[in-house]
Amino acid sequence: MISNANFLCEIGTEEIPAGYIPPAINSLKTIFSEKLAQGRIDYTAVEVYATPRRFAVLISGLAAGQRSEIAELKGPSAQAAYDADGNPTKALQGFMKGNGVEAKDLKVVETDKGKYIYAYKQLDAGKTEDIIPSIVIEAVSSIPFPKRMKWSNKKVTFPRPINYFVLLFNDRLIPFEIEGIKAGTKTRGHFVQFNKMLEIDKISSYEKILNDNGVILNQDERKEIIRKALADAAGKAGGKLNEDEDLLDTVTYLVEQPHIATCHFNPDFLKIPDIVLITEMKEHQKNFAILDAGGRLMNSFLAVSNNPVSAYIIRGNVKVISARFNDAGFFYAEDAKLKLADRVESLKSVLFHKELGSIYDKIERMKSVAVSLCGELKLDDKTKSKIERAVFLSKADLDTAMVYEFASLQGKVGRIYALNDGEDKEVAEAINEQYMPRFSGDVVPSGIVSVVASLSEKIDNIFGSFSVGNIPKGSQDPYALRRQANAVVELLVRNNLNVDMERLLGSVAGNYKTGNELTDKILEFIGVRAKTIFTDEGFRYDEIDACMTTGNSDYVELYRRAKALHSFRSDKKFSQLLLGFKRMNNIVTGFRKDNSSYSLKFSEGLMEENEEKELYRFFAGKVQEIGKFIKESRYIELFQLITGAKPVIDSFFDKVLVMDKRTEIRDNRLYILENILGNFKGLIDFSKISDK
Repeated sequence: MISNANFLCEIGTEEIPAGYIPPAINSLKTIFSEKLAQGRIDYTAVEVYATPRRFAVLISGLAAGQRSEIAELKGPSAQAAYDADGNPTKALQGFMKGNGVEAKDLKVVETDKGKYIYAYKQLDAGKTEDIIPSIVIEAVSSIPFPKRMKWSNKKVTFPRPINYFVLLFNDRLIPFEIEGIKAGTKTRGHFVQFNKMLEIDKISSYEKILNDNGVILNQDERKEIIRKALADAAGKAGGKLNEDEDLLDTVTYLVEQPHIATCHFNPDFLKIPDIVLITEMKEHQKNFAILDAGGRLMNSFLAVSNNPVSAYIIRGNVKVISARFNDAGFFYAEDAKLKLADRVESLKSVLFHKELGSIYDKIERMKSVAVSLCGELKLDDKTKSKIERAVFLSKADLDTAMVYEFASLQGKVGRIYALNDGEDKEVAEAINEQYMPRFSGDVVPSGIVSVVASLSEKIDNIFGSFSVGNIPKGSQDPYALRRQANAVVELLVRNNLNVDMERLLGSVAGNYKTGNELTDKILEFIGVRAKTIFTDEGFRYDEIDACMTTGNSDYVELYRRAKALHSFRSDKKFSQLLLGFKRMNNIVTGFRKDNSSYSLKFSEGLMEENEEKELYRFFAGKVQEIGKFIKESRYIELFQLITGAKPVIDSFFDKVLVMDKRTEIRDNRLYILENILGNFKGLIDFSKISDK
């Protein structure tokens, strides 16, 4: 792409924060692509590259000018365009003036909404070089950075001062200026090793010029160089890299030419938990940890430097990380003076939410949810006791110095401290795993203590947020409630746990303001997320609707039914049987629409046709078997069973008129159909399943 680009825009800056850069890359690509399209300027591809000190937009196949087009402009209705004498009205005059068209350009067009005036205007075909500067100005001013700044007396804002612009088209300079910063033909090399301006003789040489002067422009290439160099350095140090993709992304935008420094710290620091040291390295110094063959932290780490490695760089990194580790050691020692259980009381003074009370109040609500879940799951007293202990300790680490320093260690530190306190292992694991899954694709807890703790935490978050009006709207979801609702469904489905969610929510609703009024909304909210998860599993929308519109809120059962339906519907017998069931449903539903309370009466003696007798006997003889399959969630076997009814159902509808003129005969036949459908009430709504 770079080699065949015929347009280059480079914005040279002071060092921009690493986290600002990836969104800016995407924004720049979008701005240039959209503005070129709107401006009728053809191009082949837009690529954006970035280092800490530059953004570079390269475009290939950029046309010399705009496409020549005739614009079709819709005006007022023909009726409103002319007065009784056939003269243009003010509406038409305004339309003509506003669009720069004359009477000769107008035409009456018949549309589906009547006759309208249309104007046809030849659009000017301007030069690309005259249009590009305005796109650059918009790009500079509209990239959505978290923060912008001014420098000197310039009105333009950017996260860091802009030092220079490069603006080349077909290897020629496009005159351009923002606040006294003029575009030129020179870029800058690495700001330390090659800190000089470099002439760009042609765009195709741009990348090589930078490479020769200490800058790897392509961020993807830079990232892979760093990834390989880190792995190699870890291996040479006798271990393996503690891989961290987020950290790798960050350091990619901290350097223009990466160099890996292998550093060593005092092994005495290894007395501090690994997760604490690793977090210190990552969050404060952007360093990578090295693990031994057993997965334990080694007293070595890797720093990604923007300059060649020297003894000075190594000493500097070791000095800074040692100071950080000393702080961590102090926090760890101080925290050890007080057990987690003794910290819970202090959470009464820590505000969770002004309308929901303290963290301690949250724990009490979580406990209520957990107790209800234990009842739903019929857990034994021993397990219930562990769950209650886990919930009691779940937020205690918020009172620790370590979590105060590193919020990301919430739960992780709690687990370590719980084990140090001699708490049960399952209880300790639950303190950490209550927050899992934290994101899509994260590990889903499997231990029952952890699962119940996690469900309690998330259900309280959802119910609590809804009760104070923090309900997701559109794309706005500041409390990540959709993600948490997803997690609720995943925790239940992945662990095969049957919970009547409607009943559960009802049992804890009293803990929340207007809670009883919110259960239906929350149930619907979670149900929507369940549909999303089921869709991701490959189930069709109609399969999901057929199961989820039955009023059942046990997501495990709903999942089983949708899965069985999805699996079995490919069988031709089932698809053919479906037509019969849908016909039954349509007849009964049509009758009940106007006769909801009408009592149908049945007598075997009123059955006249062999076909209705066979239909009745088939299902009457299968009632117990059908009930057993449903109770045991053996849905594939259930579907196999009822496919045997296809010939009987087909014969019934071929030979029997349900809506007989004789009321008693009609009622008898309607009773048979309603009774058959009753076997599957609350199981699957066959009417929702598409015939296609």
